[in-house]
Amino acid sequence: MADRSATATIKGYFYQFDQTIVRLLEGSEHASVTVEGIEDIDIDDGSDSAFVQCKYYEGTEYNHSVIKEAVIHMLRHFHAAGCPTGQVIKYRLYGHYRSGQTKLTLPLTDNFLKVNFLTYTKDKVEHKVHEELGLVGPELALFRSLLEIDVNALSYDAQQTKLLKLLESVIPGCSDVDAKVFYYPSAINVIQSLAIQADEAKRKISKKNFLREVNRKDVIFSAWLRKKFGDEYYARLIRRKHFHFGRTTKIPKASRFFVIDMAGEYEVSKATQMMVQMAEFFSHKEHVRTPSSDRFCPYVLLRGLTTDELVELKKSLWHQGVTFNDGYPFQGADFWPDGLTADPTKEQLWRIKFVPDEDQLRPTIAAATGSVIEIYDFYKTTPLDGAHIPKGKVAYAIKSSNSYLLQEVMQA
Repeated sequence: MADRSATATIKGYFYQFDQTIVRLLEGSEHASVTVEGIEDIDIDDGSDSAFVQCKYYEGTEYNHSVIKEAVIHMLRHFHAAGCPTGQVIKYRLYGHYRSGQTKLTLPLTDNFLKVNFLTYTKDKVEHKVHEELGLVGPELALFRSLLEIDVNALSYDAQQTKLLKLLESVIPGCSDVDAKVFYYPSAINVIQSLAIQADEAKRKISKKNFLREVNRKDVIFSAWLRKKFGDEYYARLIRRKHFHFGRTTKIPKASRFFVIDMAGEYEVSKATQMMVQMAEFFSHKEHVRTPSSDRFCPYVLLRGLTTDELVELKKSLWHQGVTFNDGYPFQGADFWPDGLTADPTKEQLWRIKFVPDEDQLRPTIAAATGSVIEIYDFYKTTPLDGAHIPKGKVAYAIKSSNSYLLQEVMQA
């Protein structure tokens, strides 16, 4: 019995998470939800805003007592808010039950609401919540107009089918298999990560940001490939997908930004070797008659390095004759994105451009003009926050088992 009870509880949580996703995907482009806010789900979507209690009782017969506590809680919230006459936010009770739904007669009347939902007995004493709160007829009628009860909600499987169809409809190029295998698990992870936040403000997400977090098929697929076929195959796949330039041996010009997570694995000799190889692999080939317009070199942002480690790496490169630009024209100067994005010249033949930190990535990308922008995020645990990428630009999130995956890719 305990196992069945635990299974039902877990299924109830997932039913609530699925309902949260459905509500968000069905909302307008401006919709947002707060998980475990005033109620299980708080929907902010203009005239369709609502506080939602979501229950799943597939093995239970519906009785008014099952939702009575939730109705009373909603009434108390309405009373605490001052019974505002202009309130547009609805109170919704959404639940699935095995049977008994015919016991509920809709629409509700004041008397039905009072008798079946707002009256209870405790310690042999009868309590009438509406009288204890001093709610008069008009105020109770207003609350009743805001209260929506659905005891014929979809079953667990039917709701999940609906959710998968919604994912297909809102994510470009999403097939039914993609929705089930890639995007649904990602969507659940996003909602679960919100639910565990102690701060209510951090449990809120907009539809736009939700879809951005969910739409990371490449991240999930890449992790699976690496686990199934190994690092060497994975490195060859990344090179073939992102750095295969056809039959030509000449790499086309582009402003290529490489974000590499170095946390916990920095070694000056290994990092220097990778930077030297990047300078050779992703820079133009200098000849006597190379025109200025053909010169370029890679941008690098190394996450997880201390200031001293970055200085040590730059010294090592300098001693090996690798010239670079780090966006600081002189000691004590402010970072200068326009200076960093200038093309190498014959006199200043930079082979690497260092972006100093994540906060400077967005302005640097924005300042880069005159060539295609390509952004590659070699991350180990968490991809780069989308806030660091200018609108309209795409960062390819590449799951890395170590800080030196890019070197393996160049050698693949």
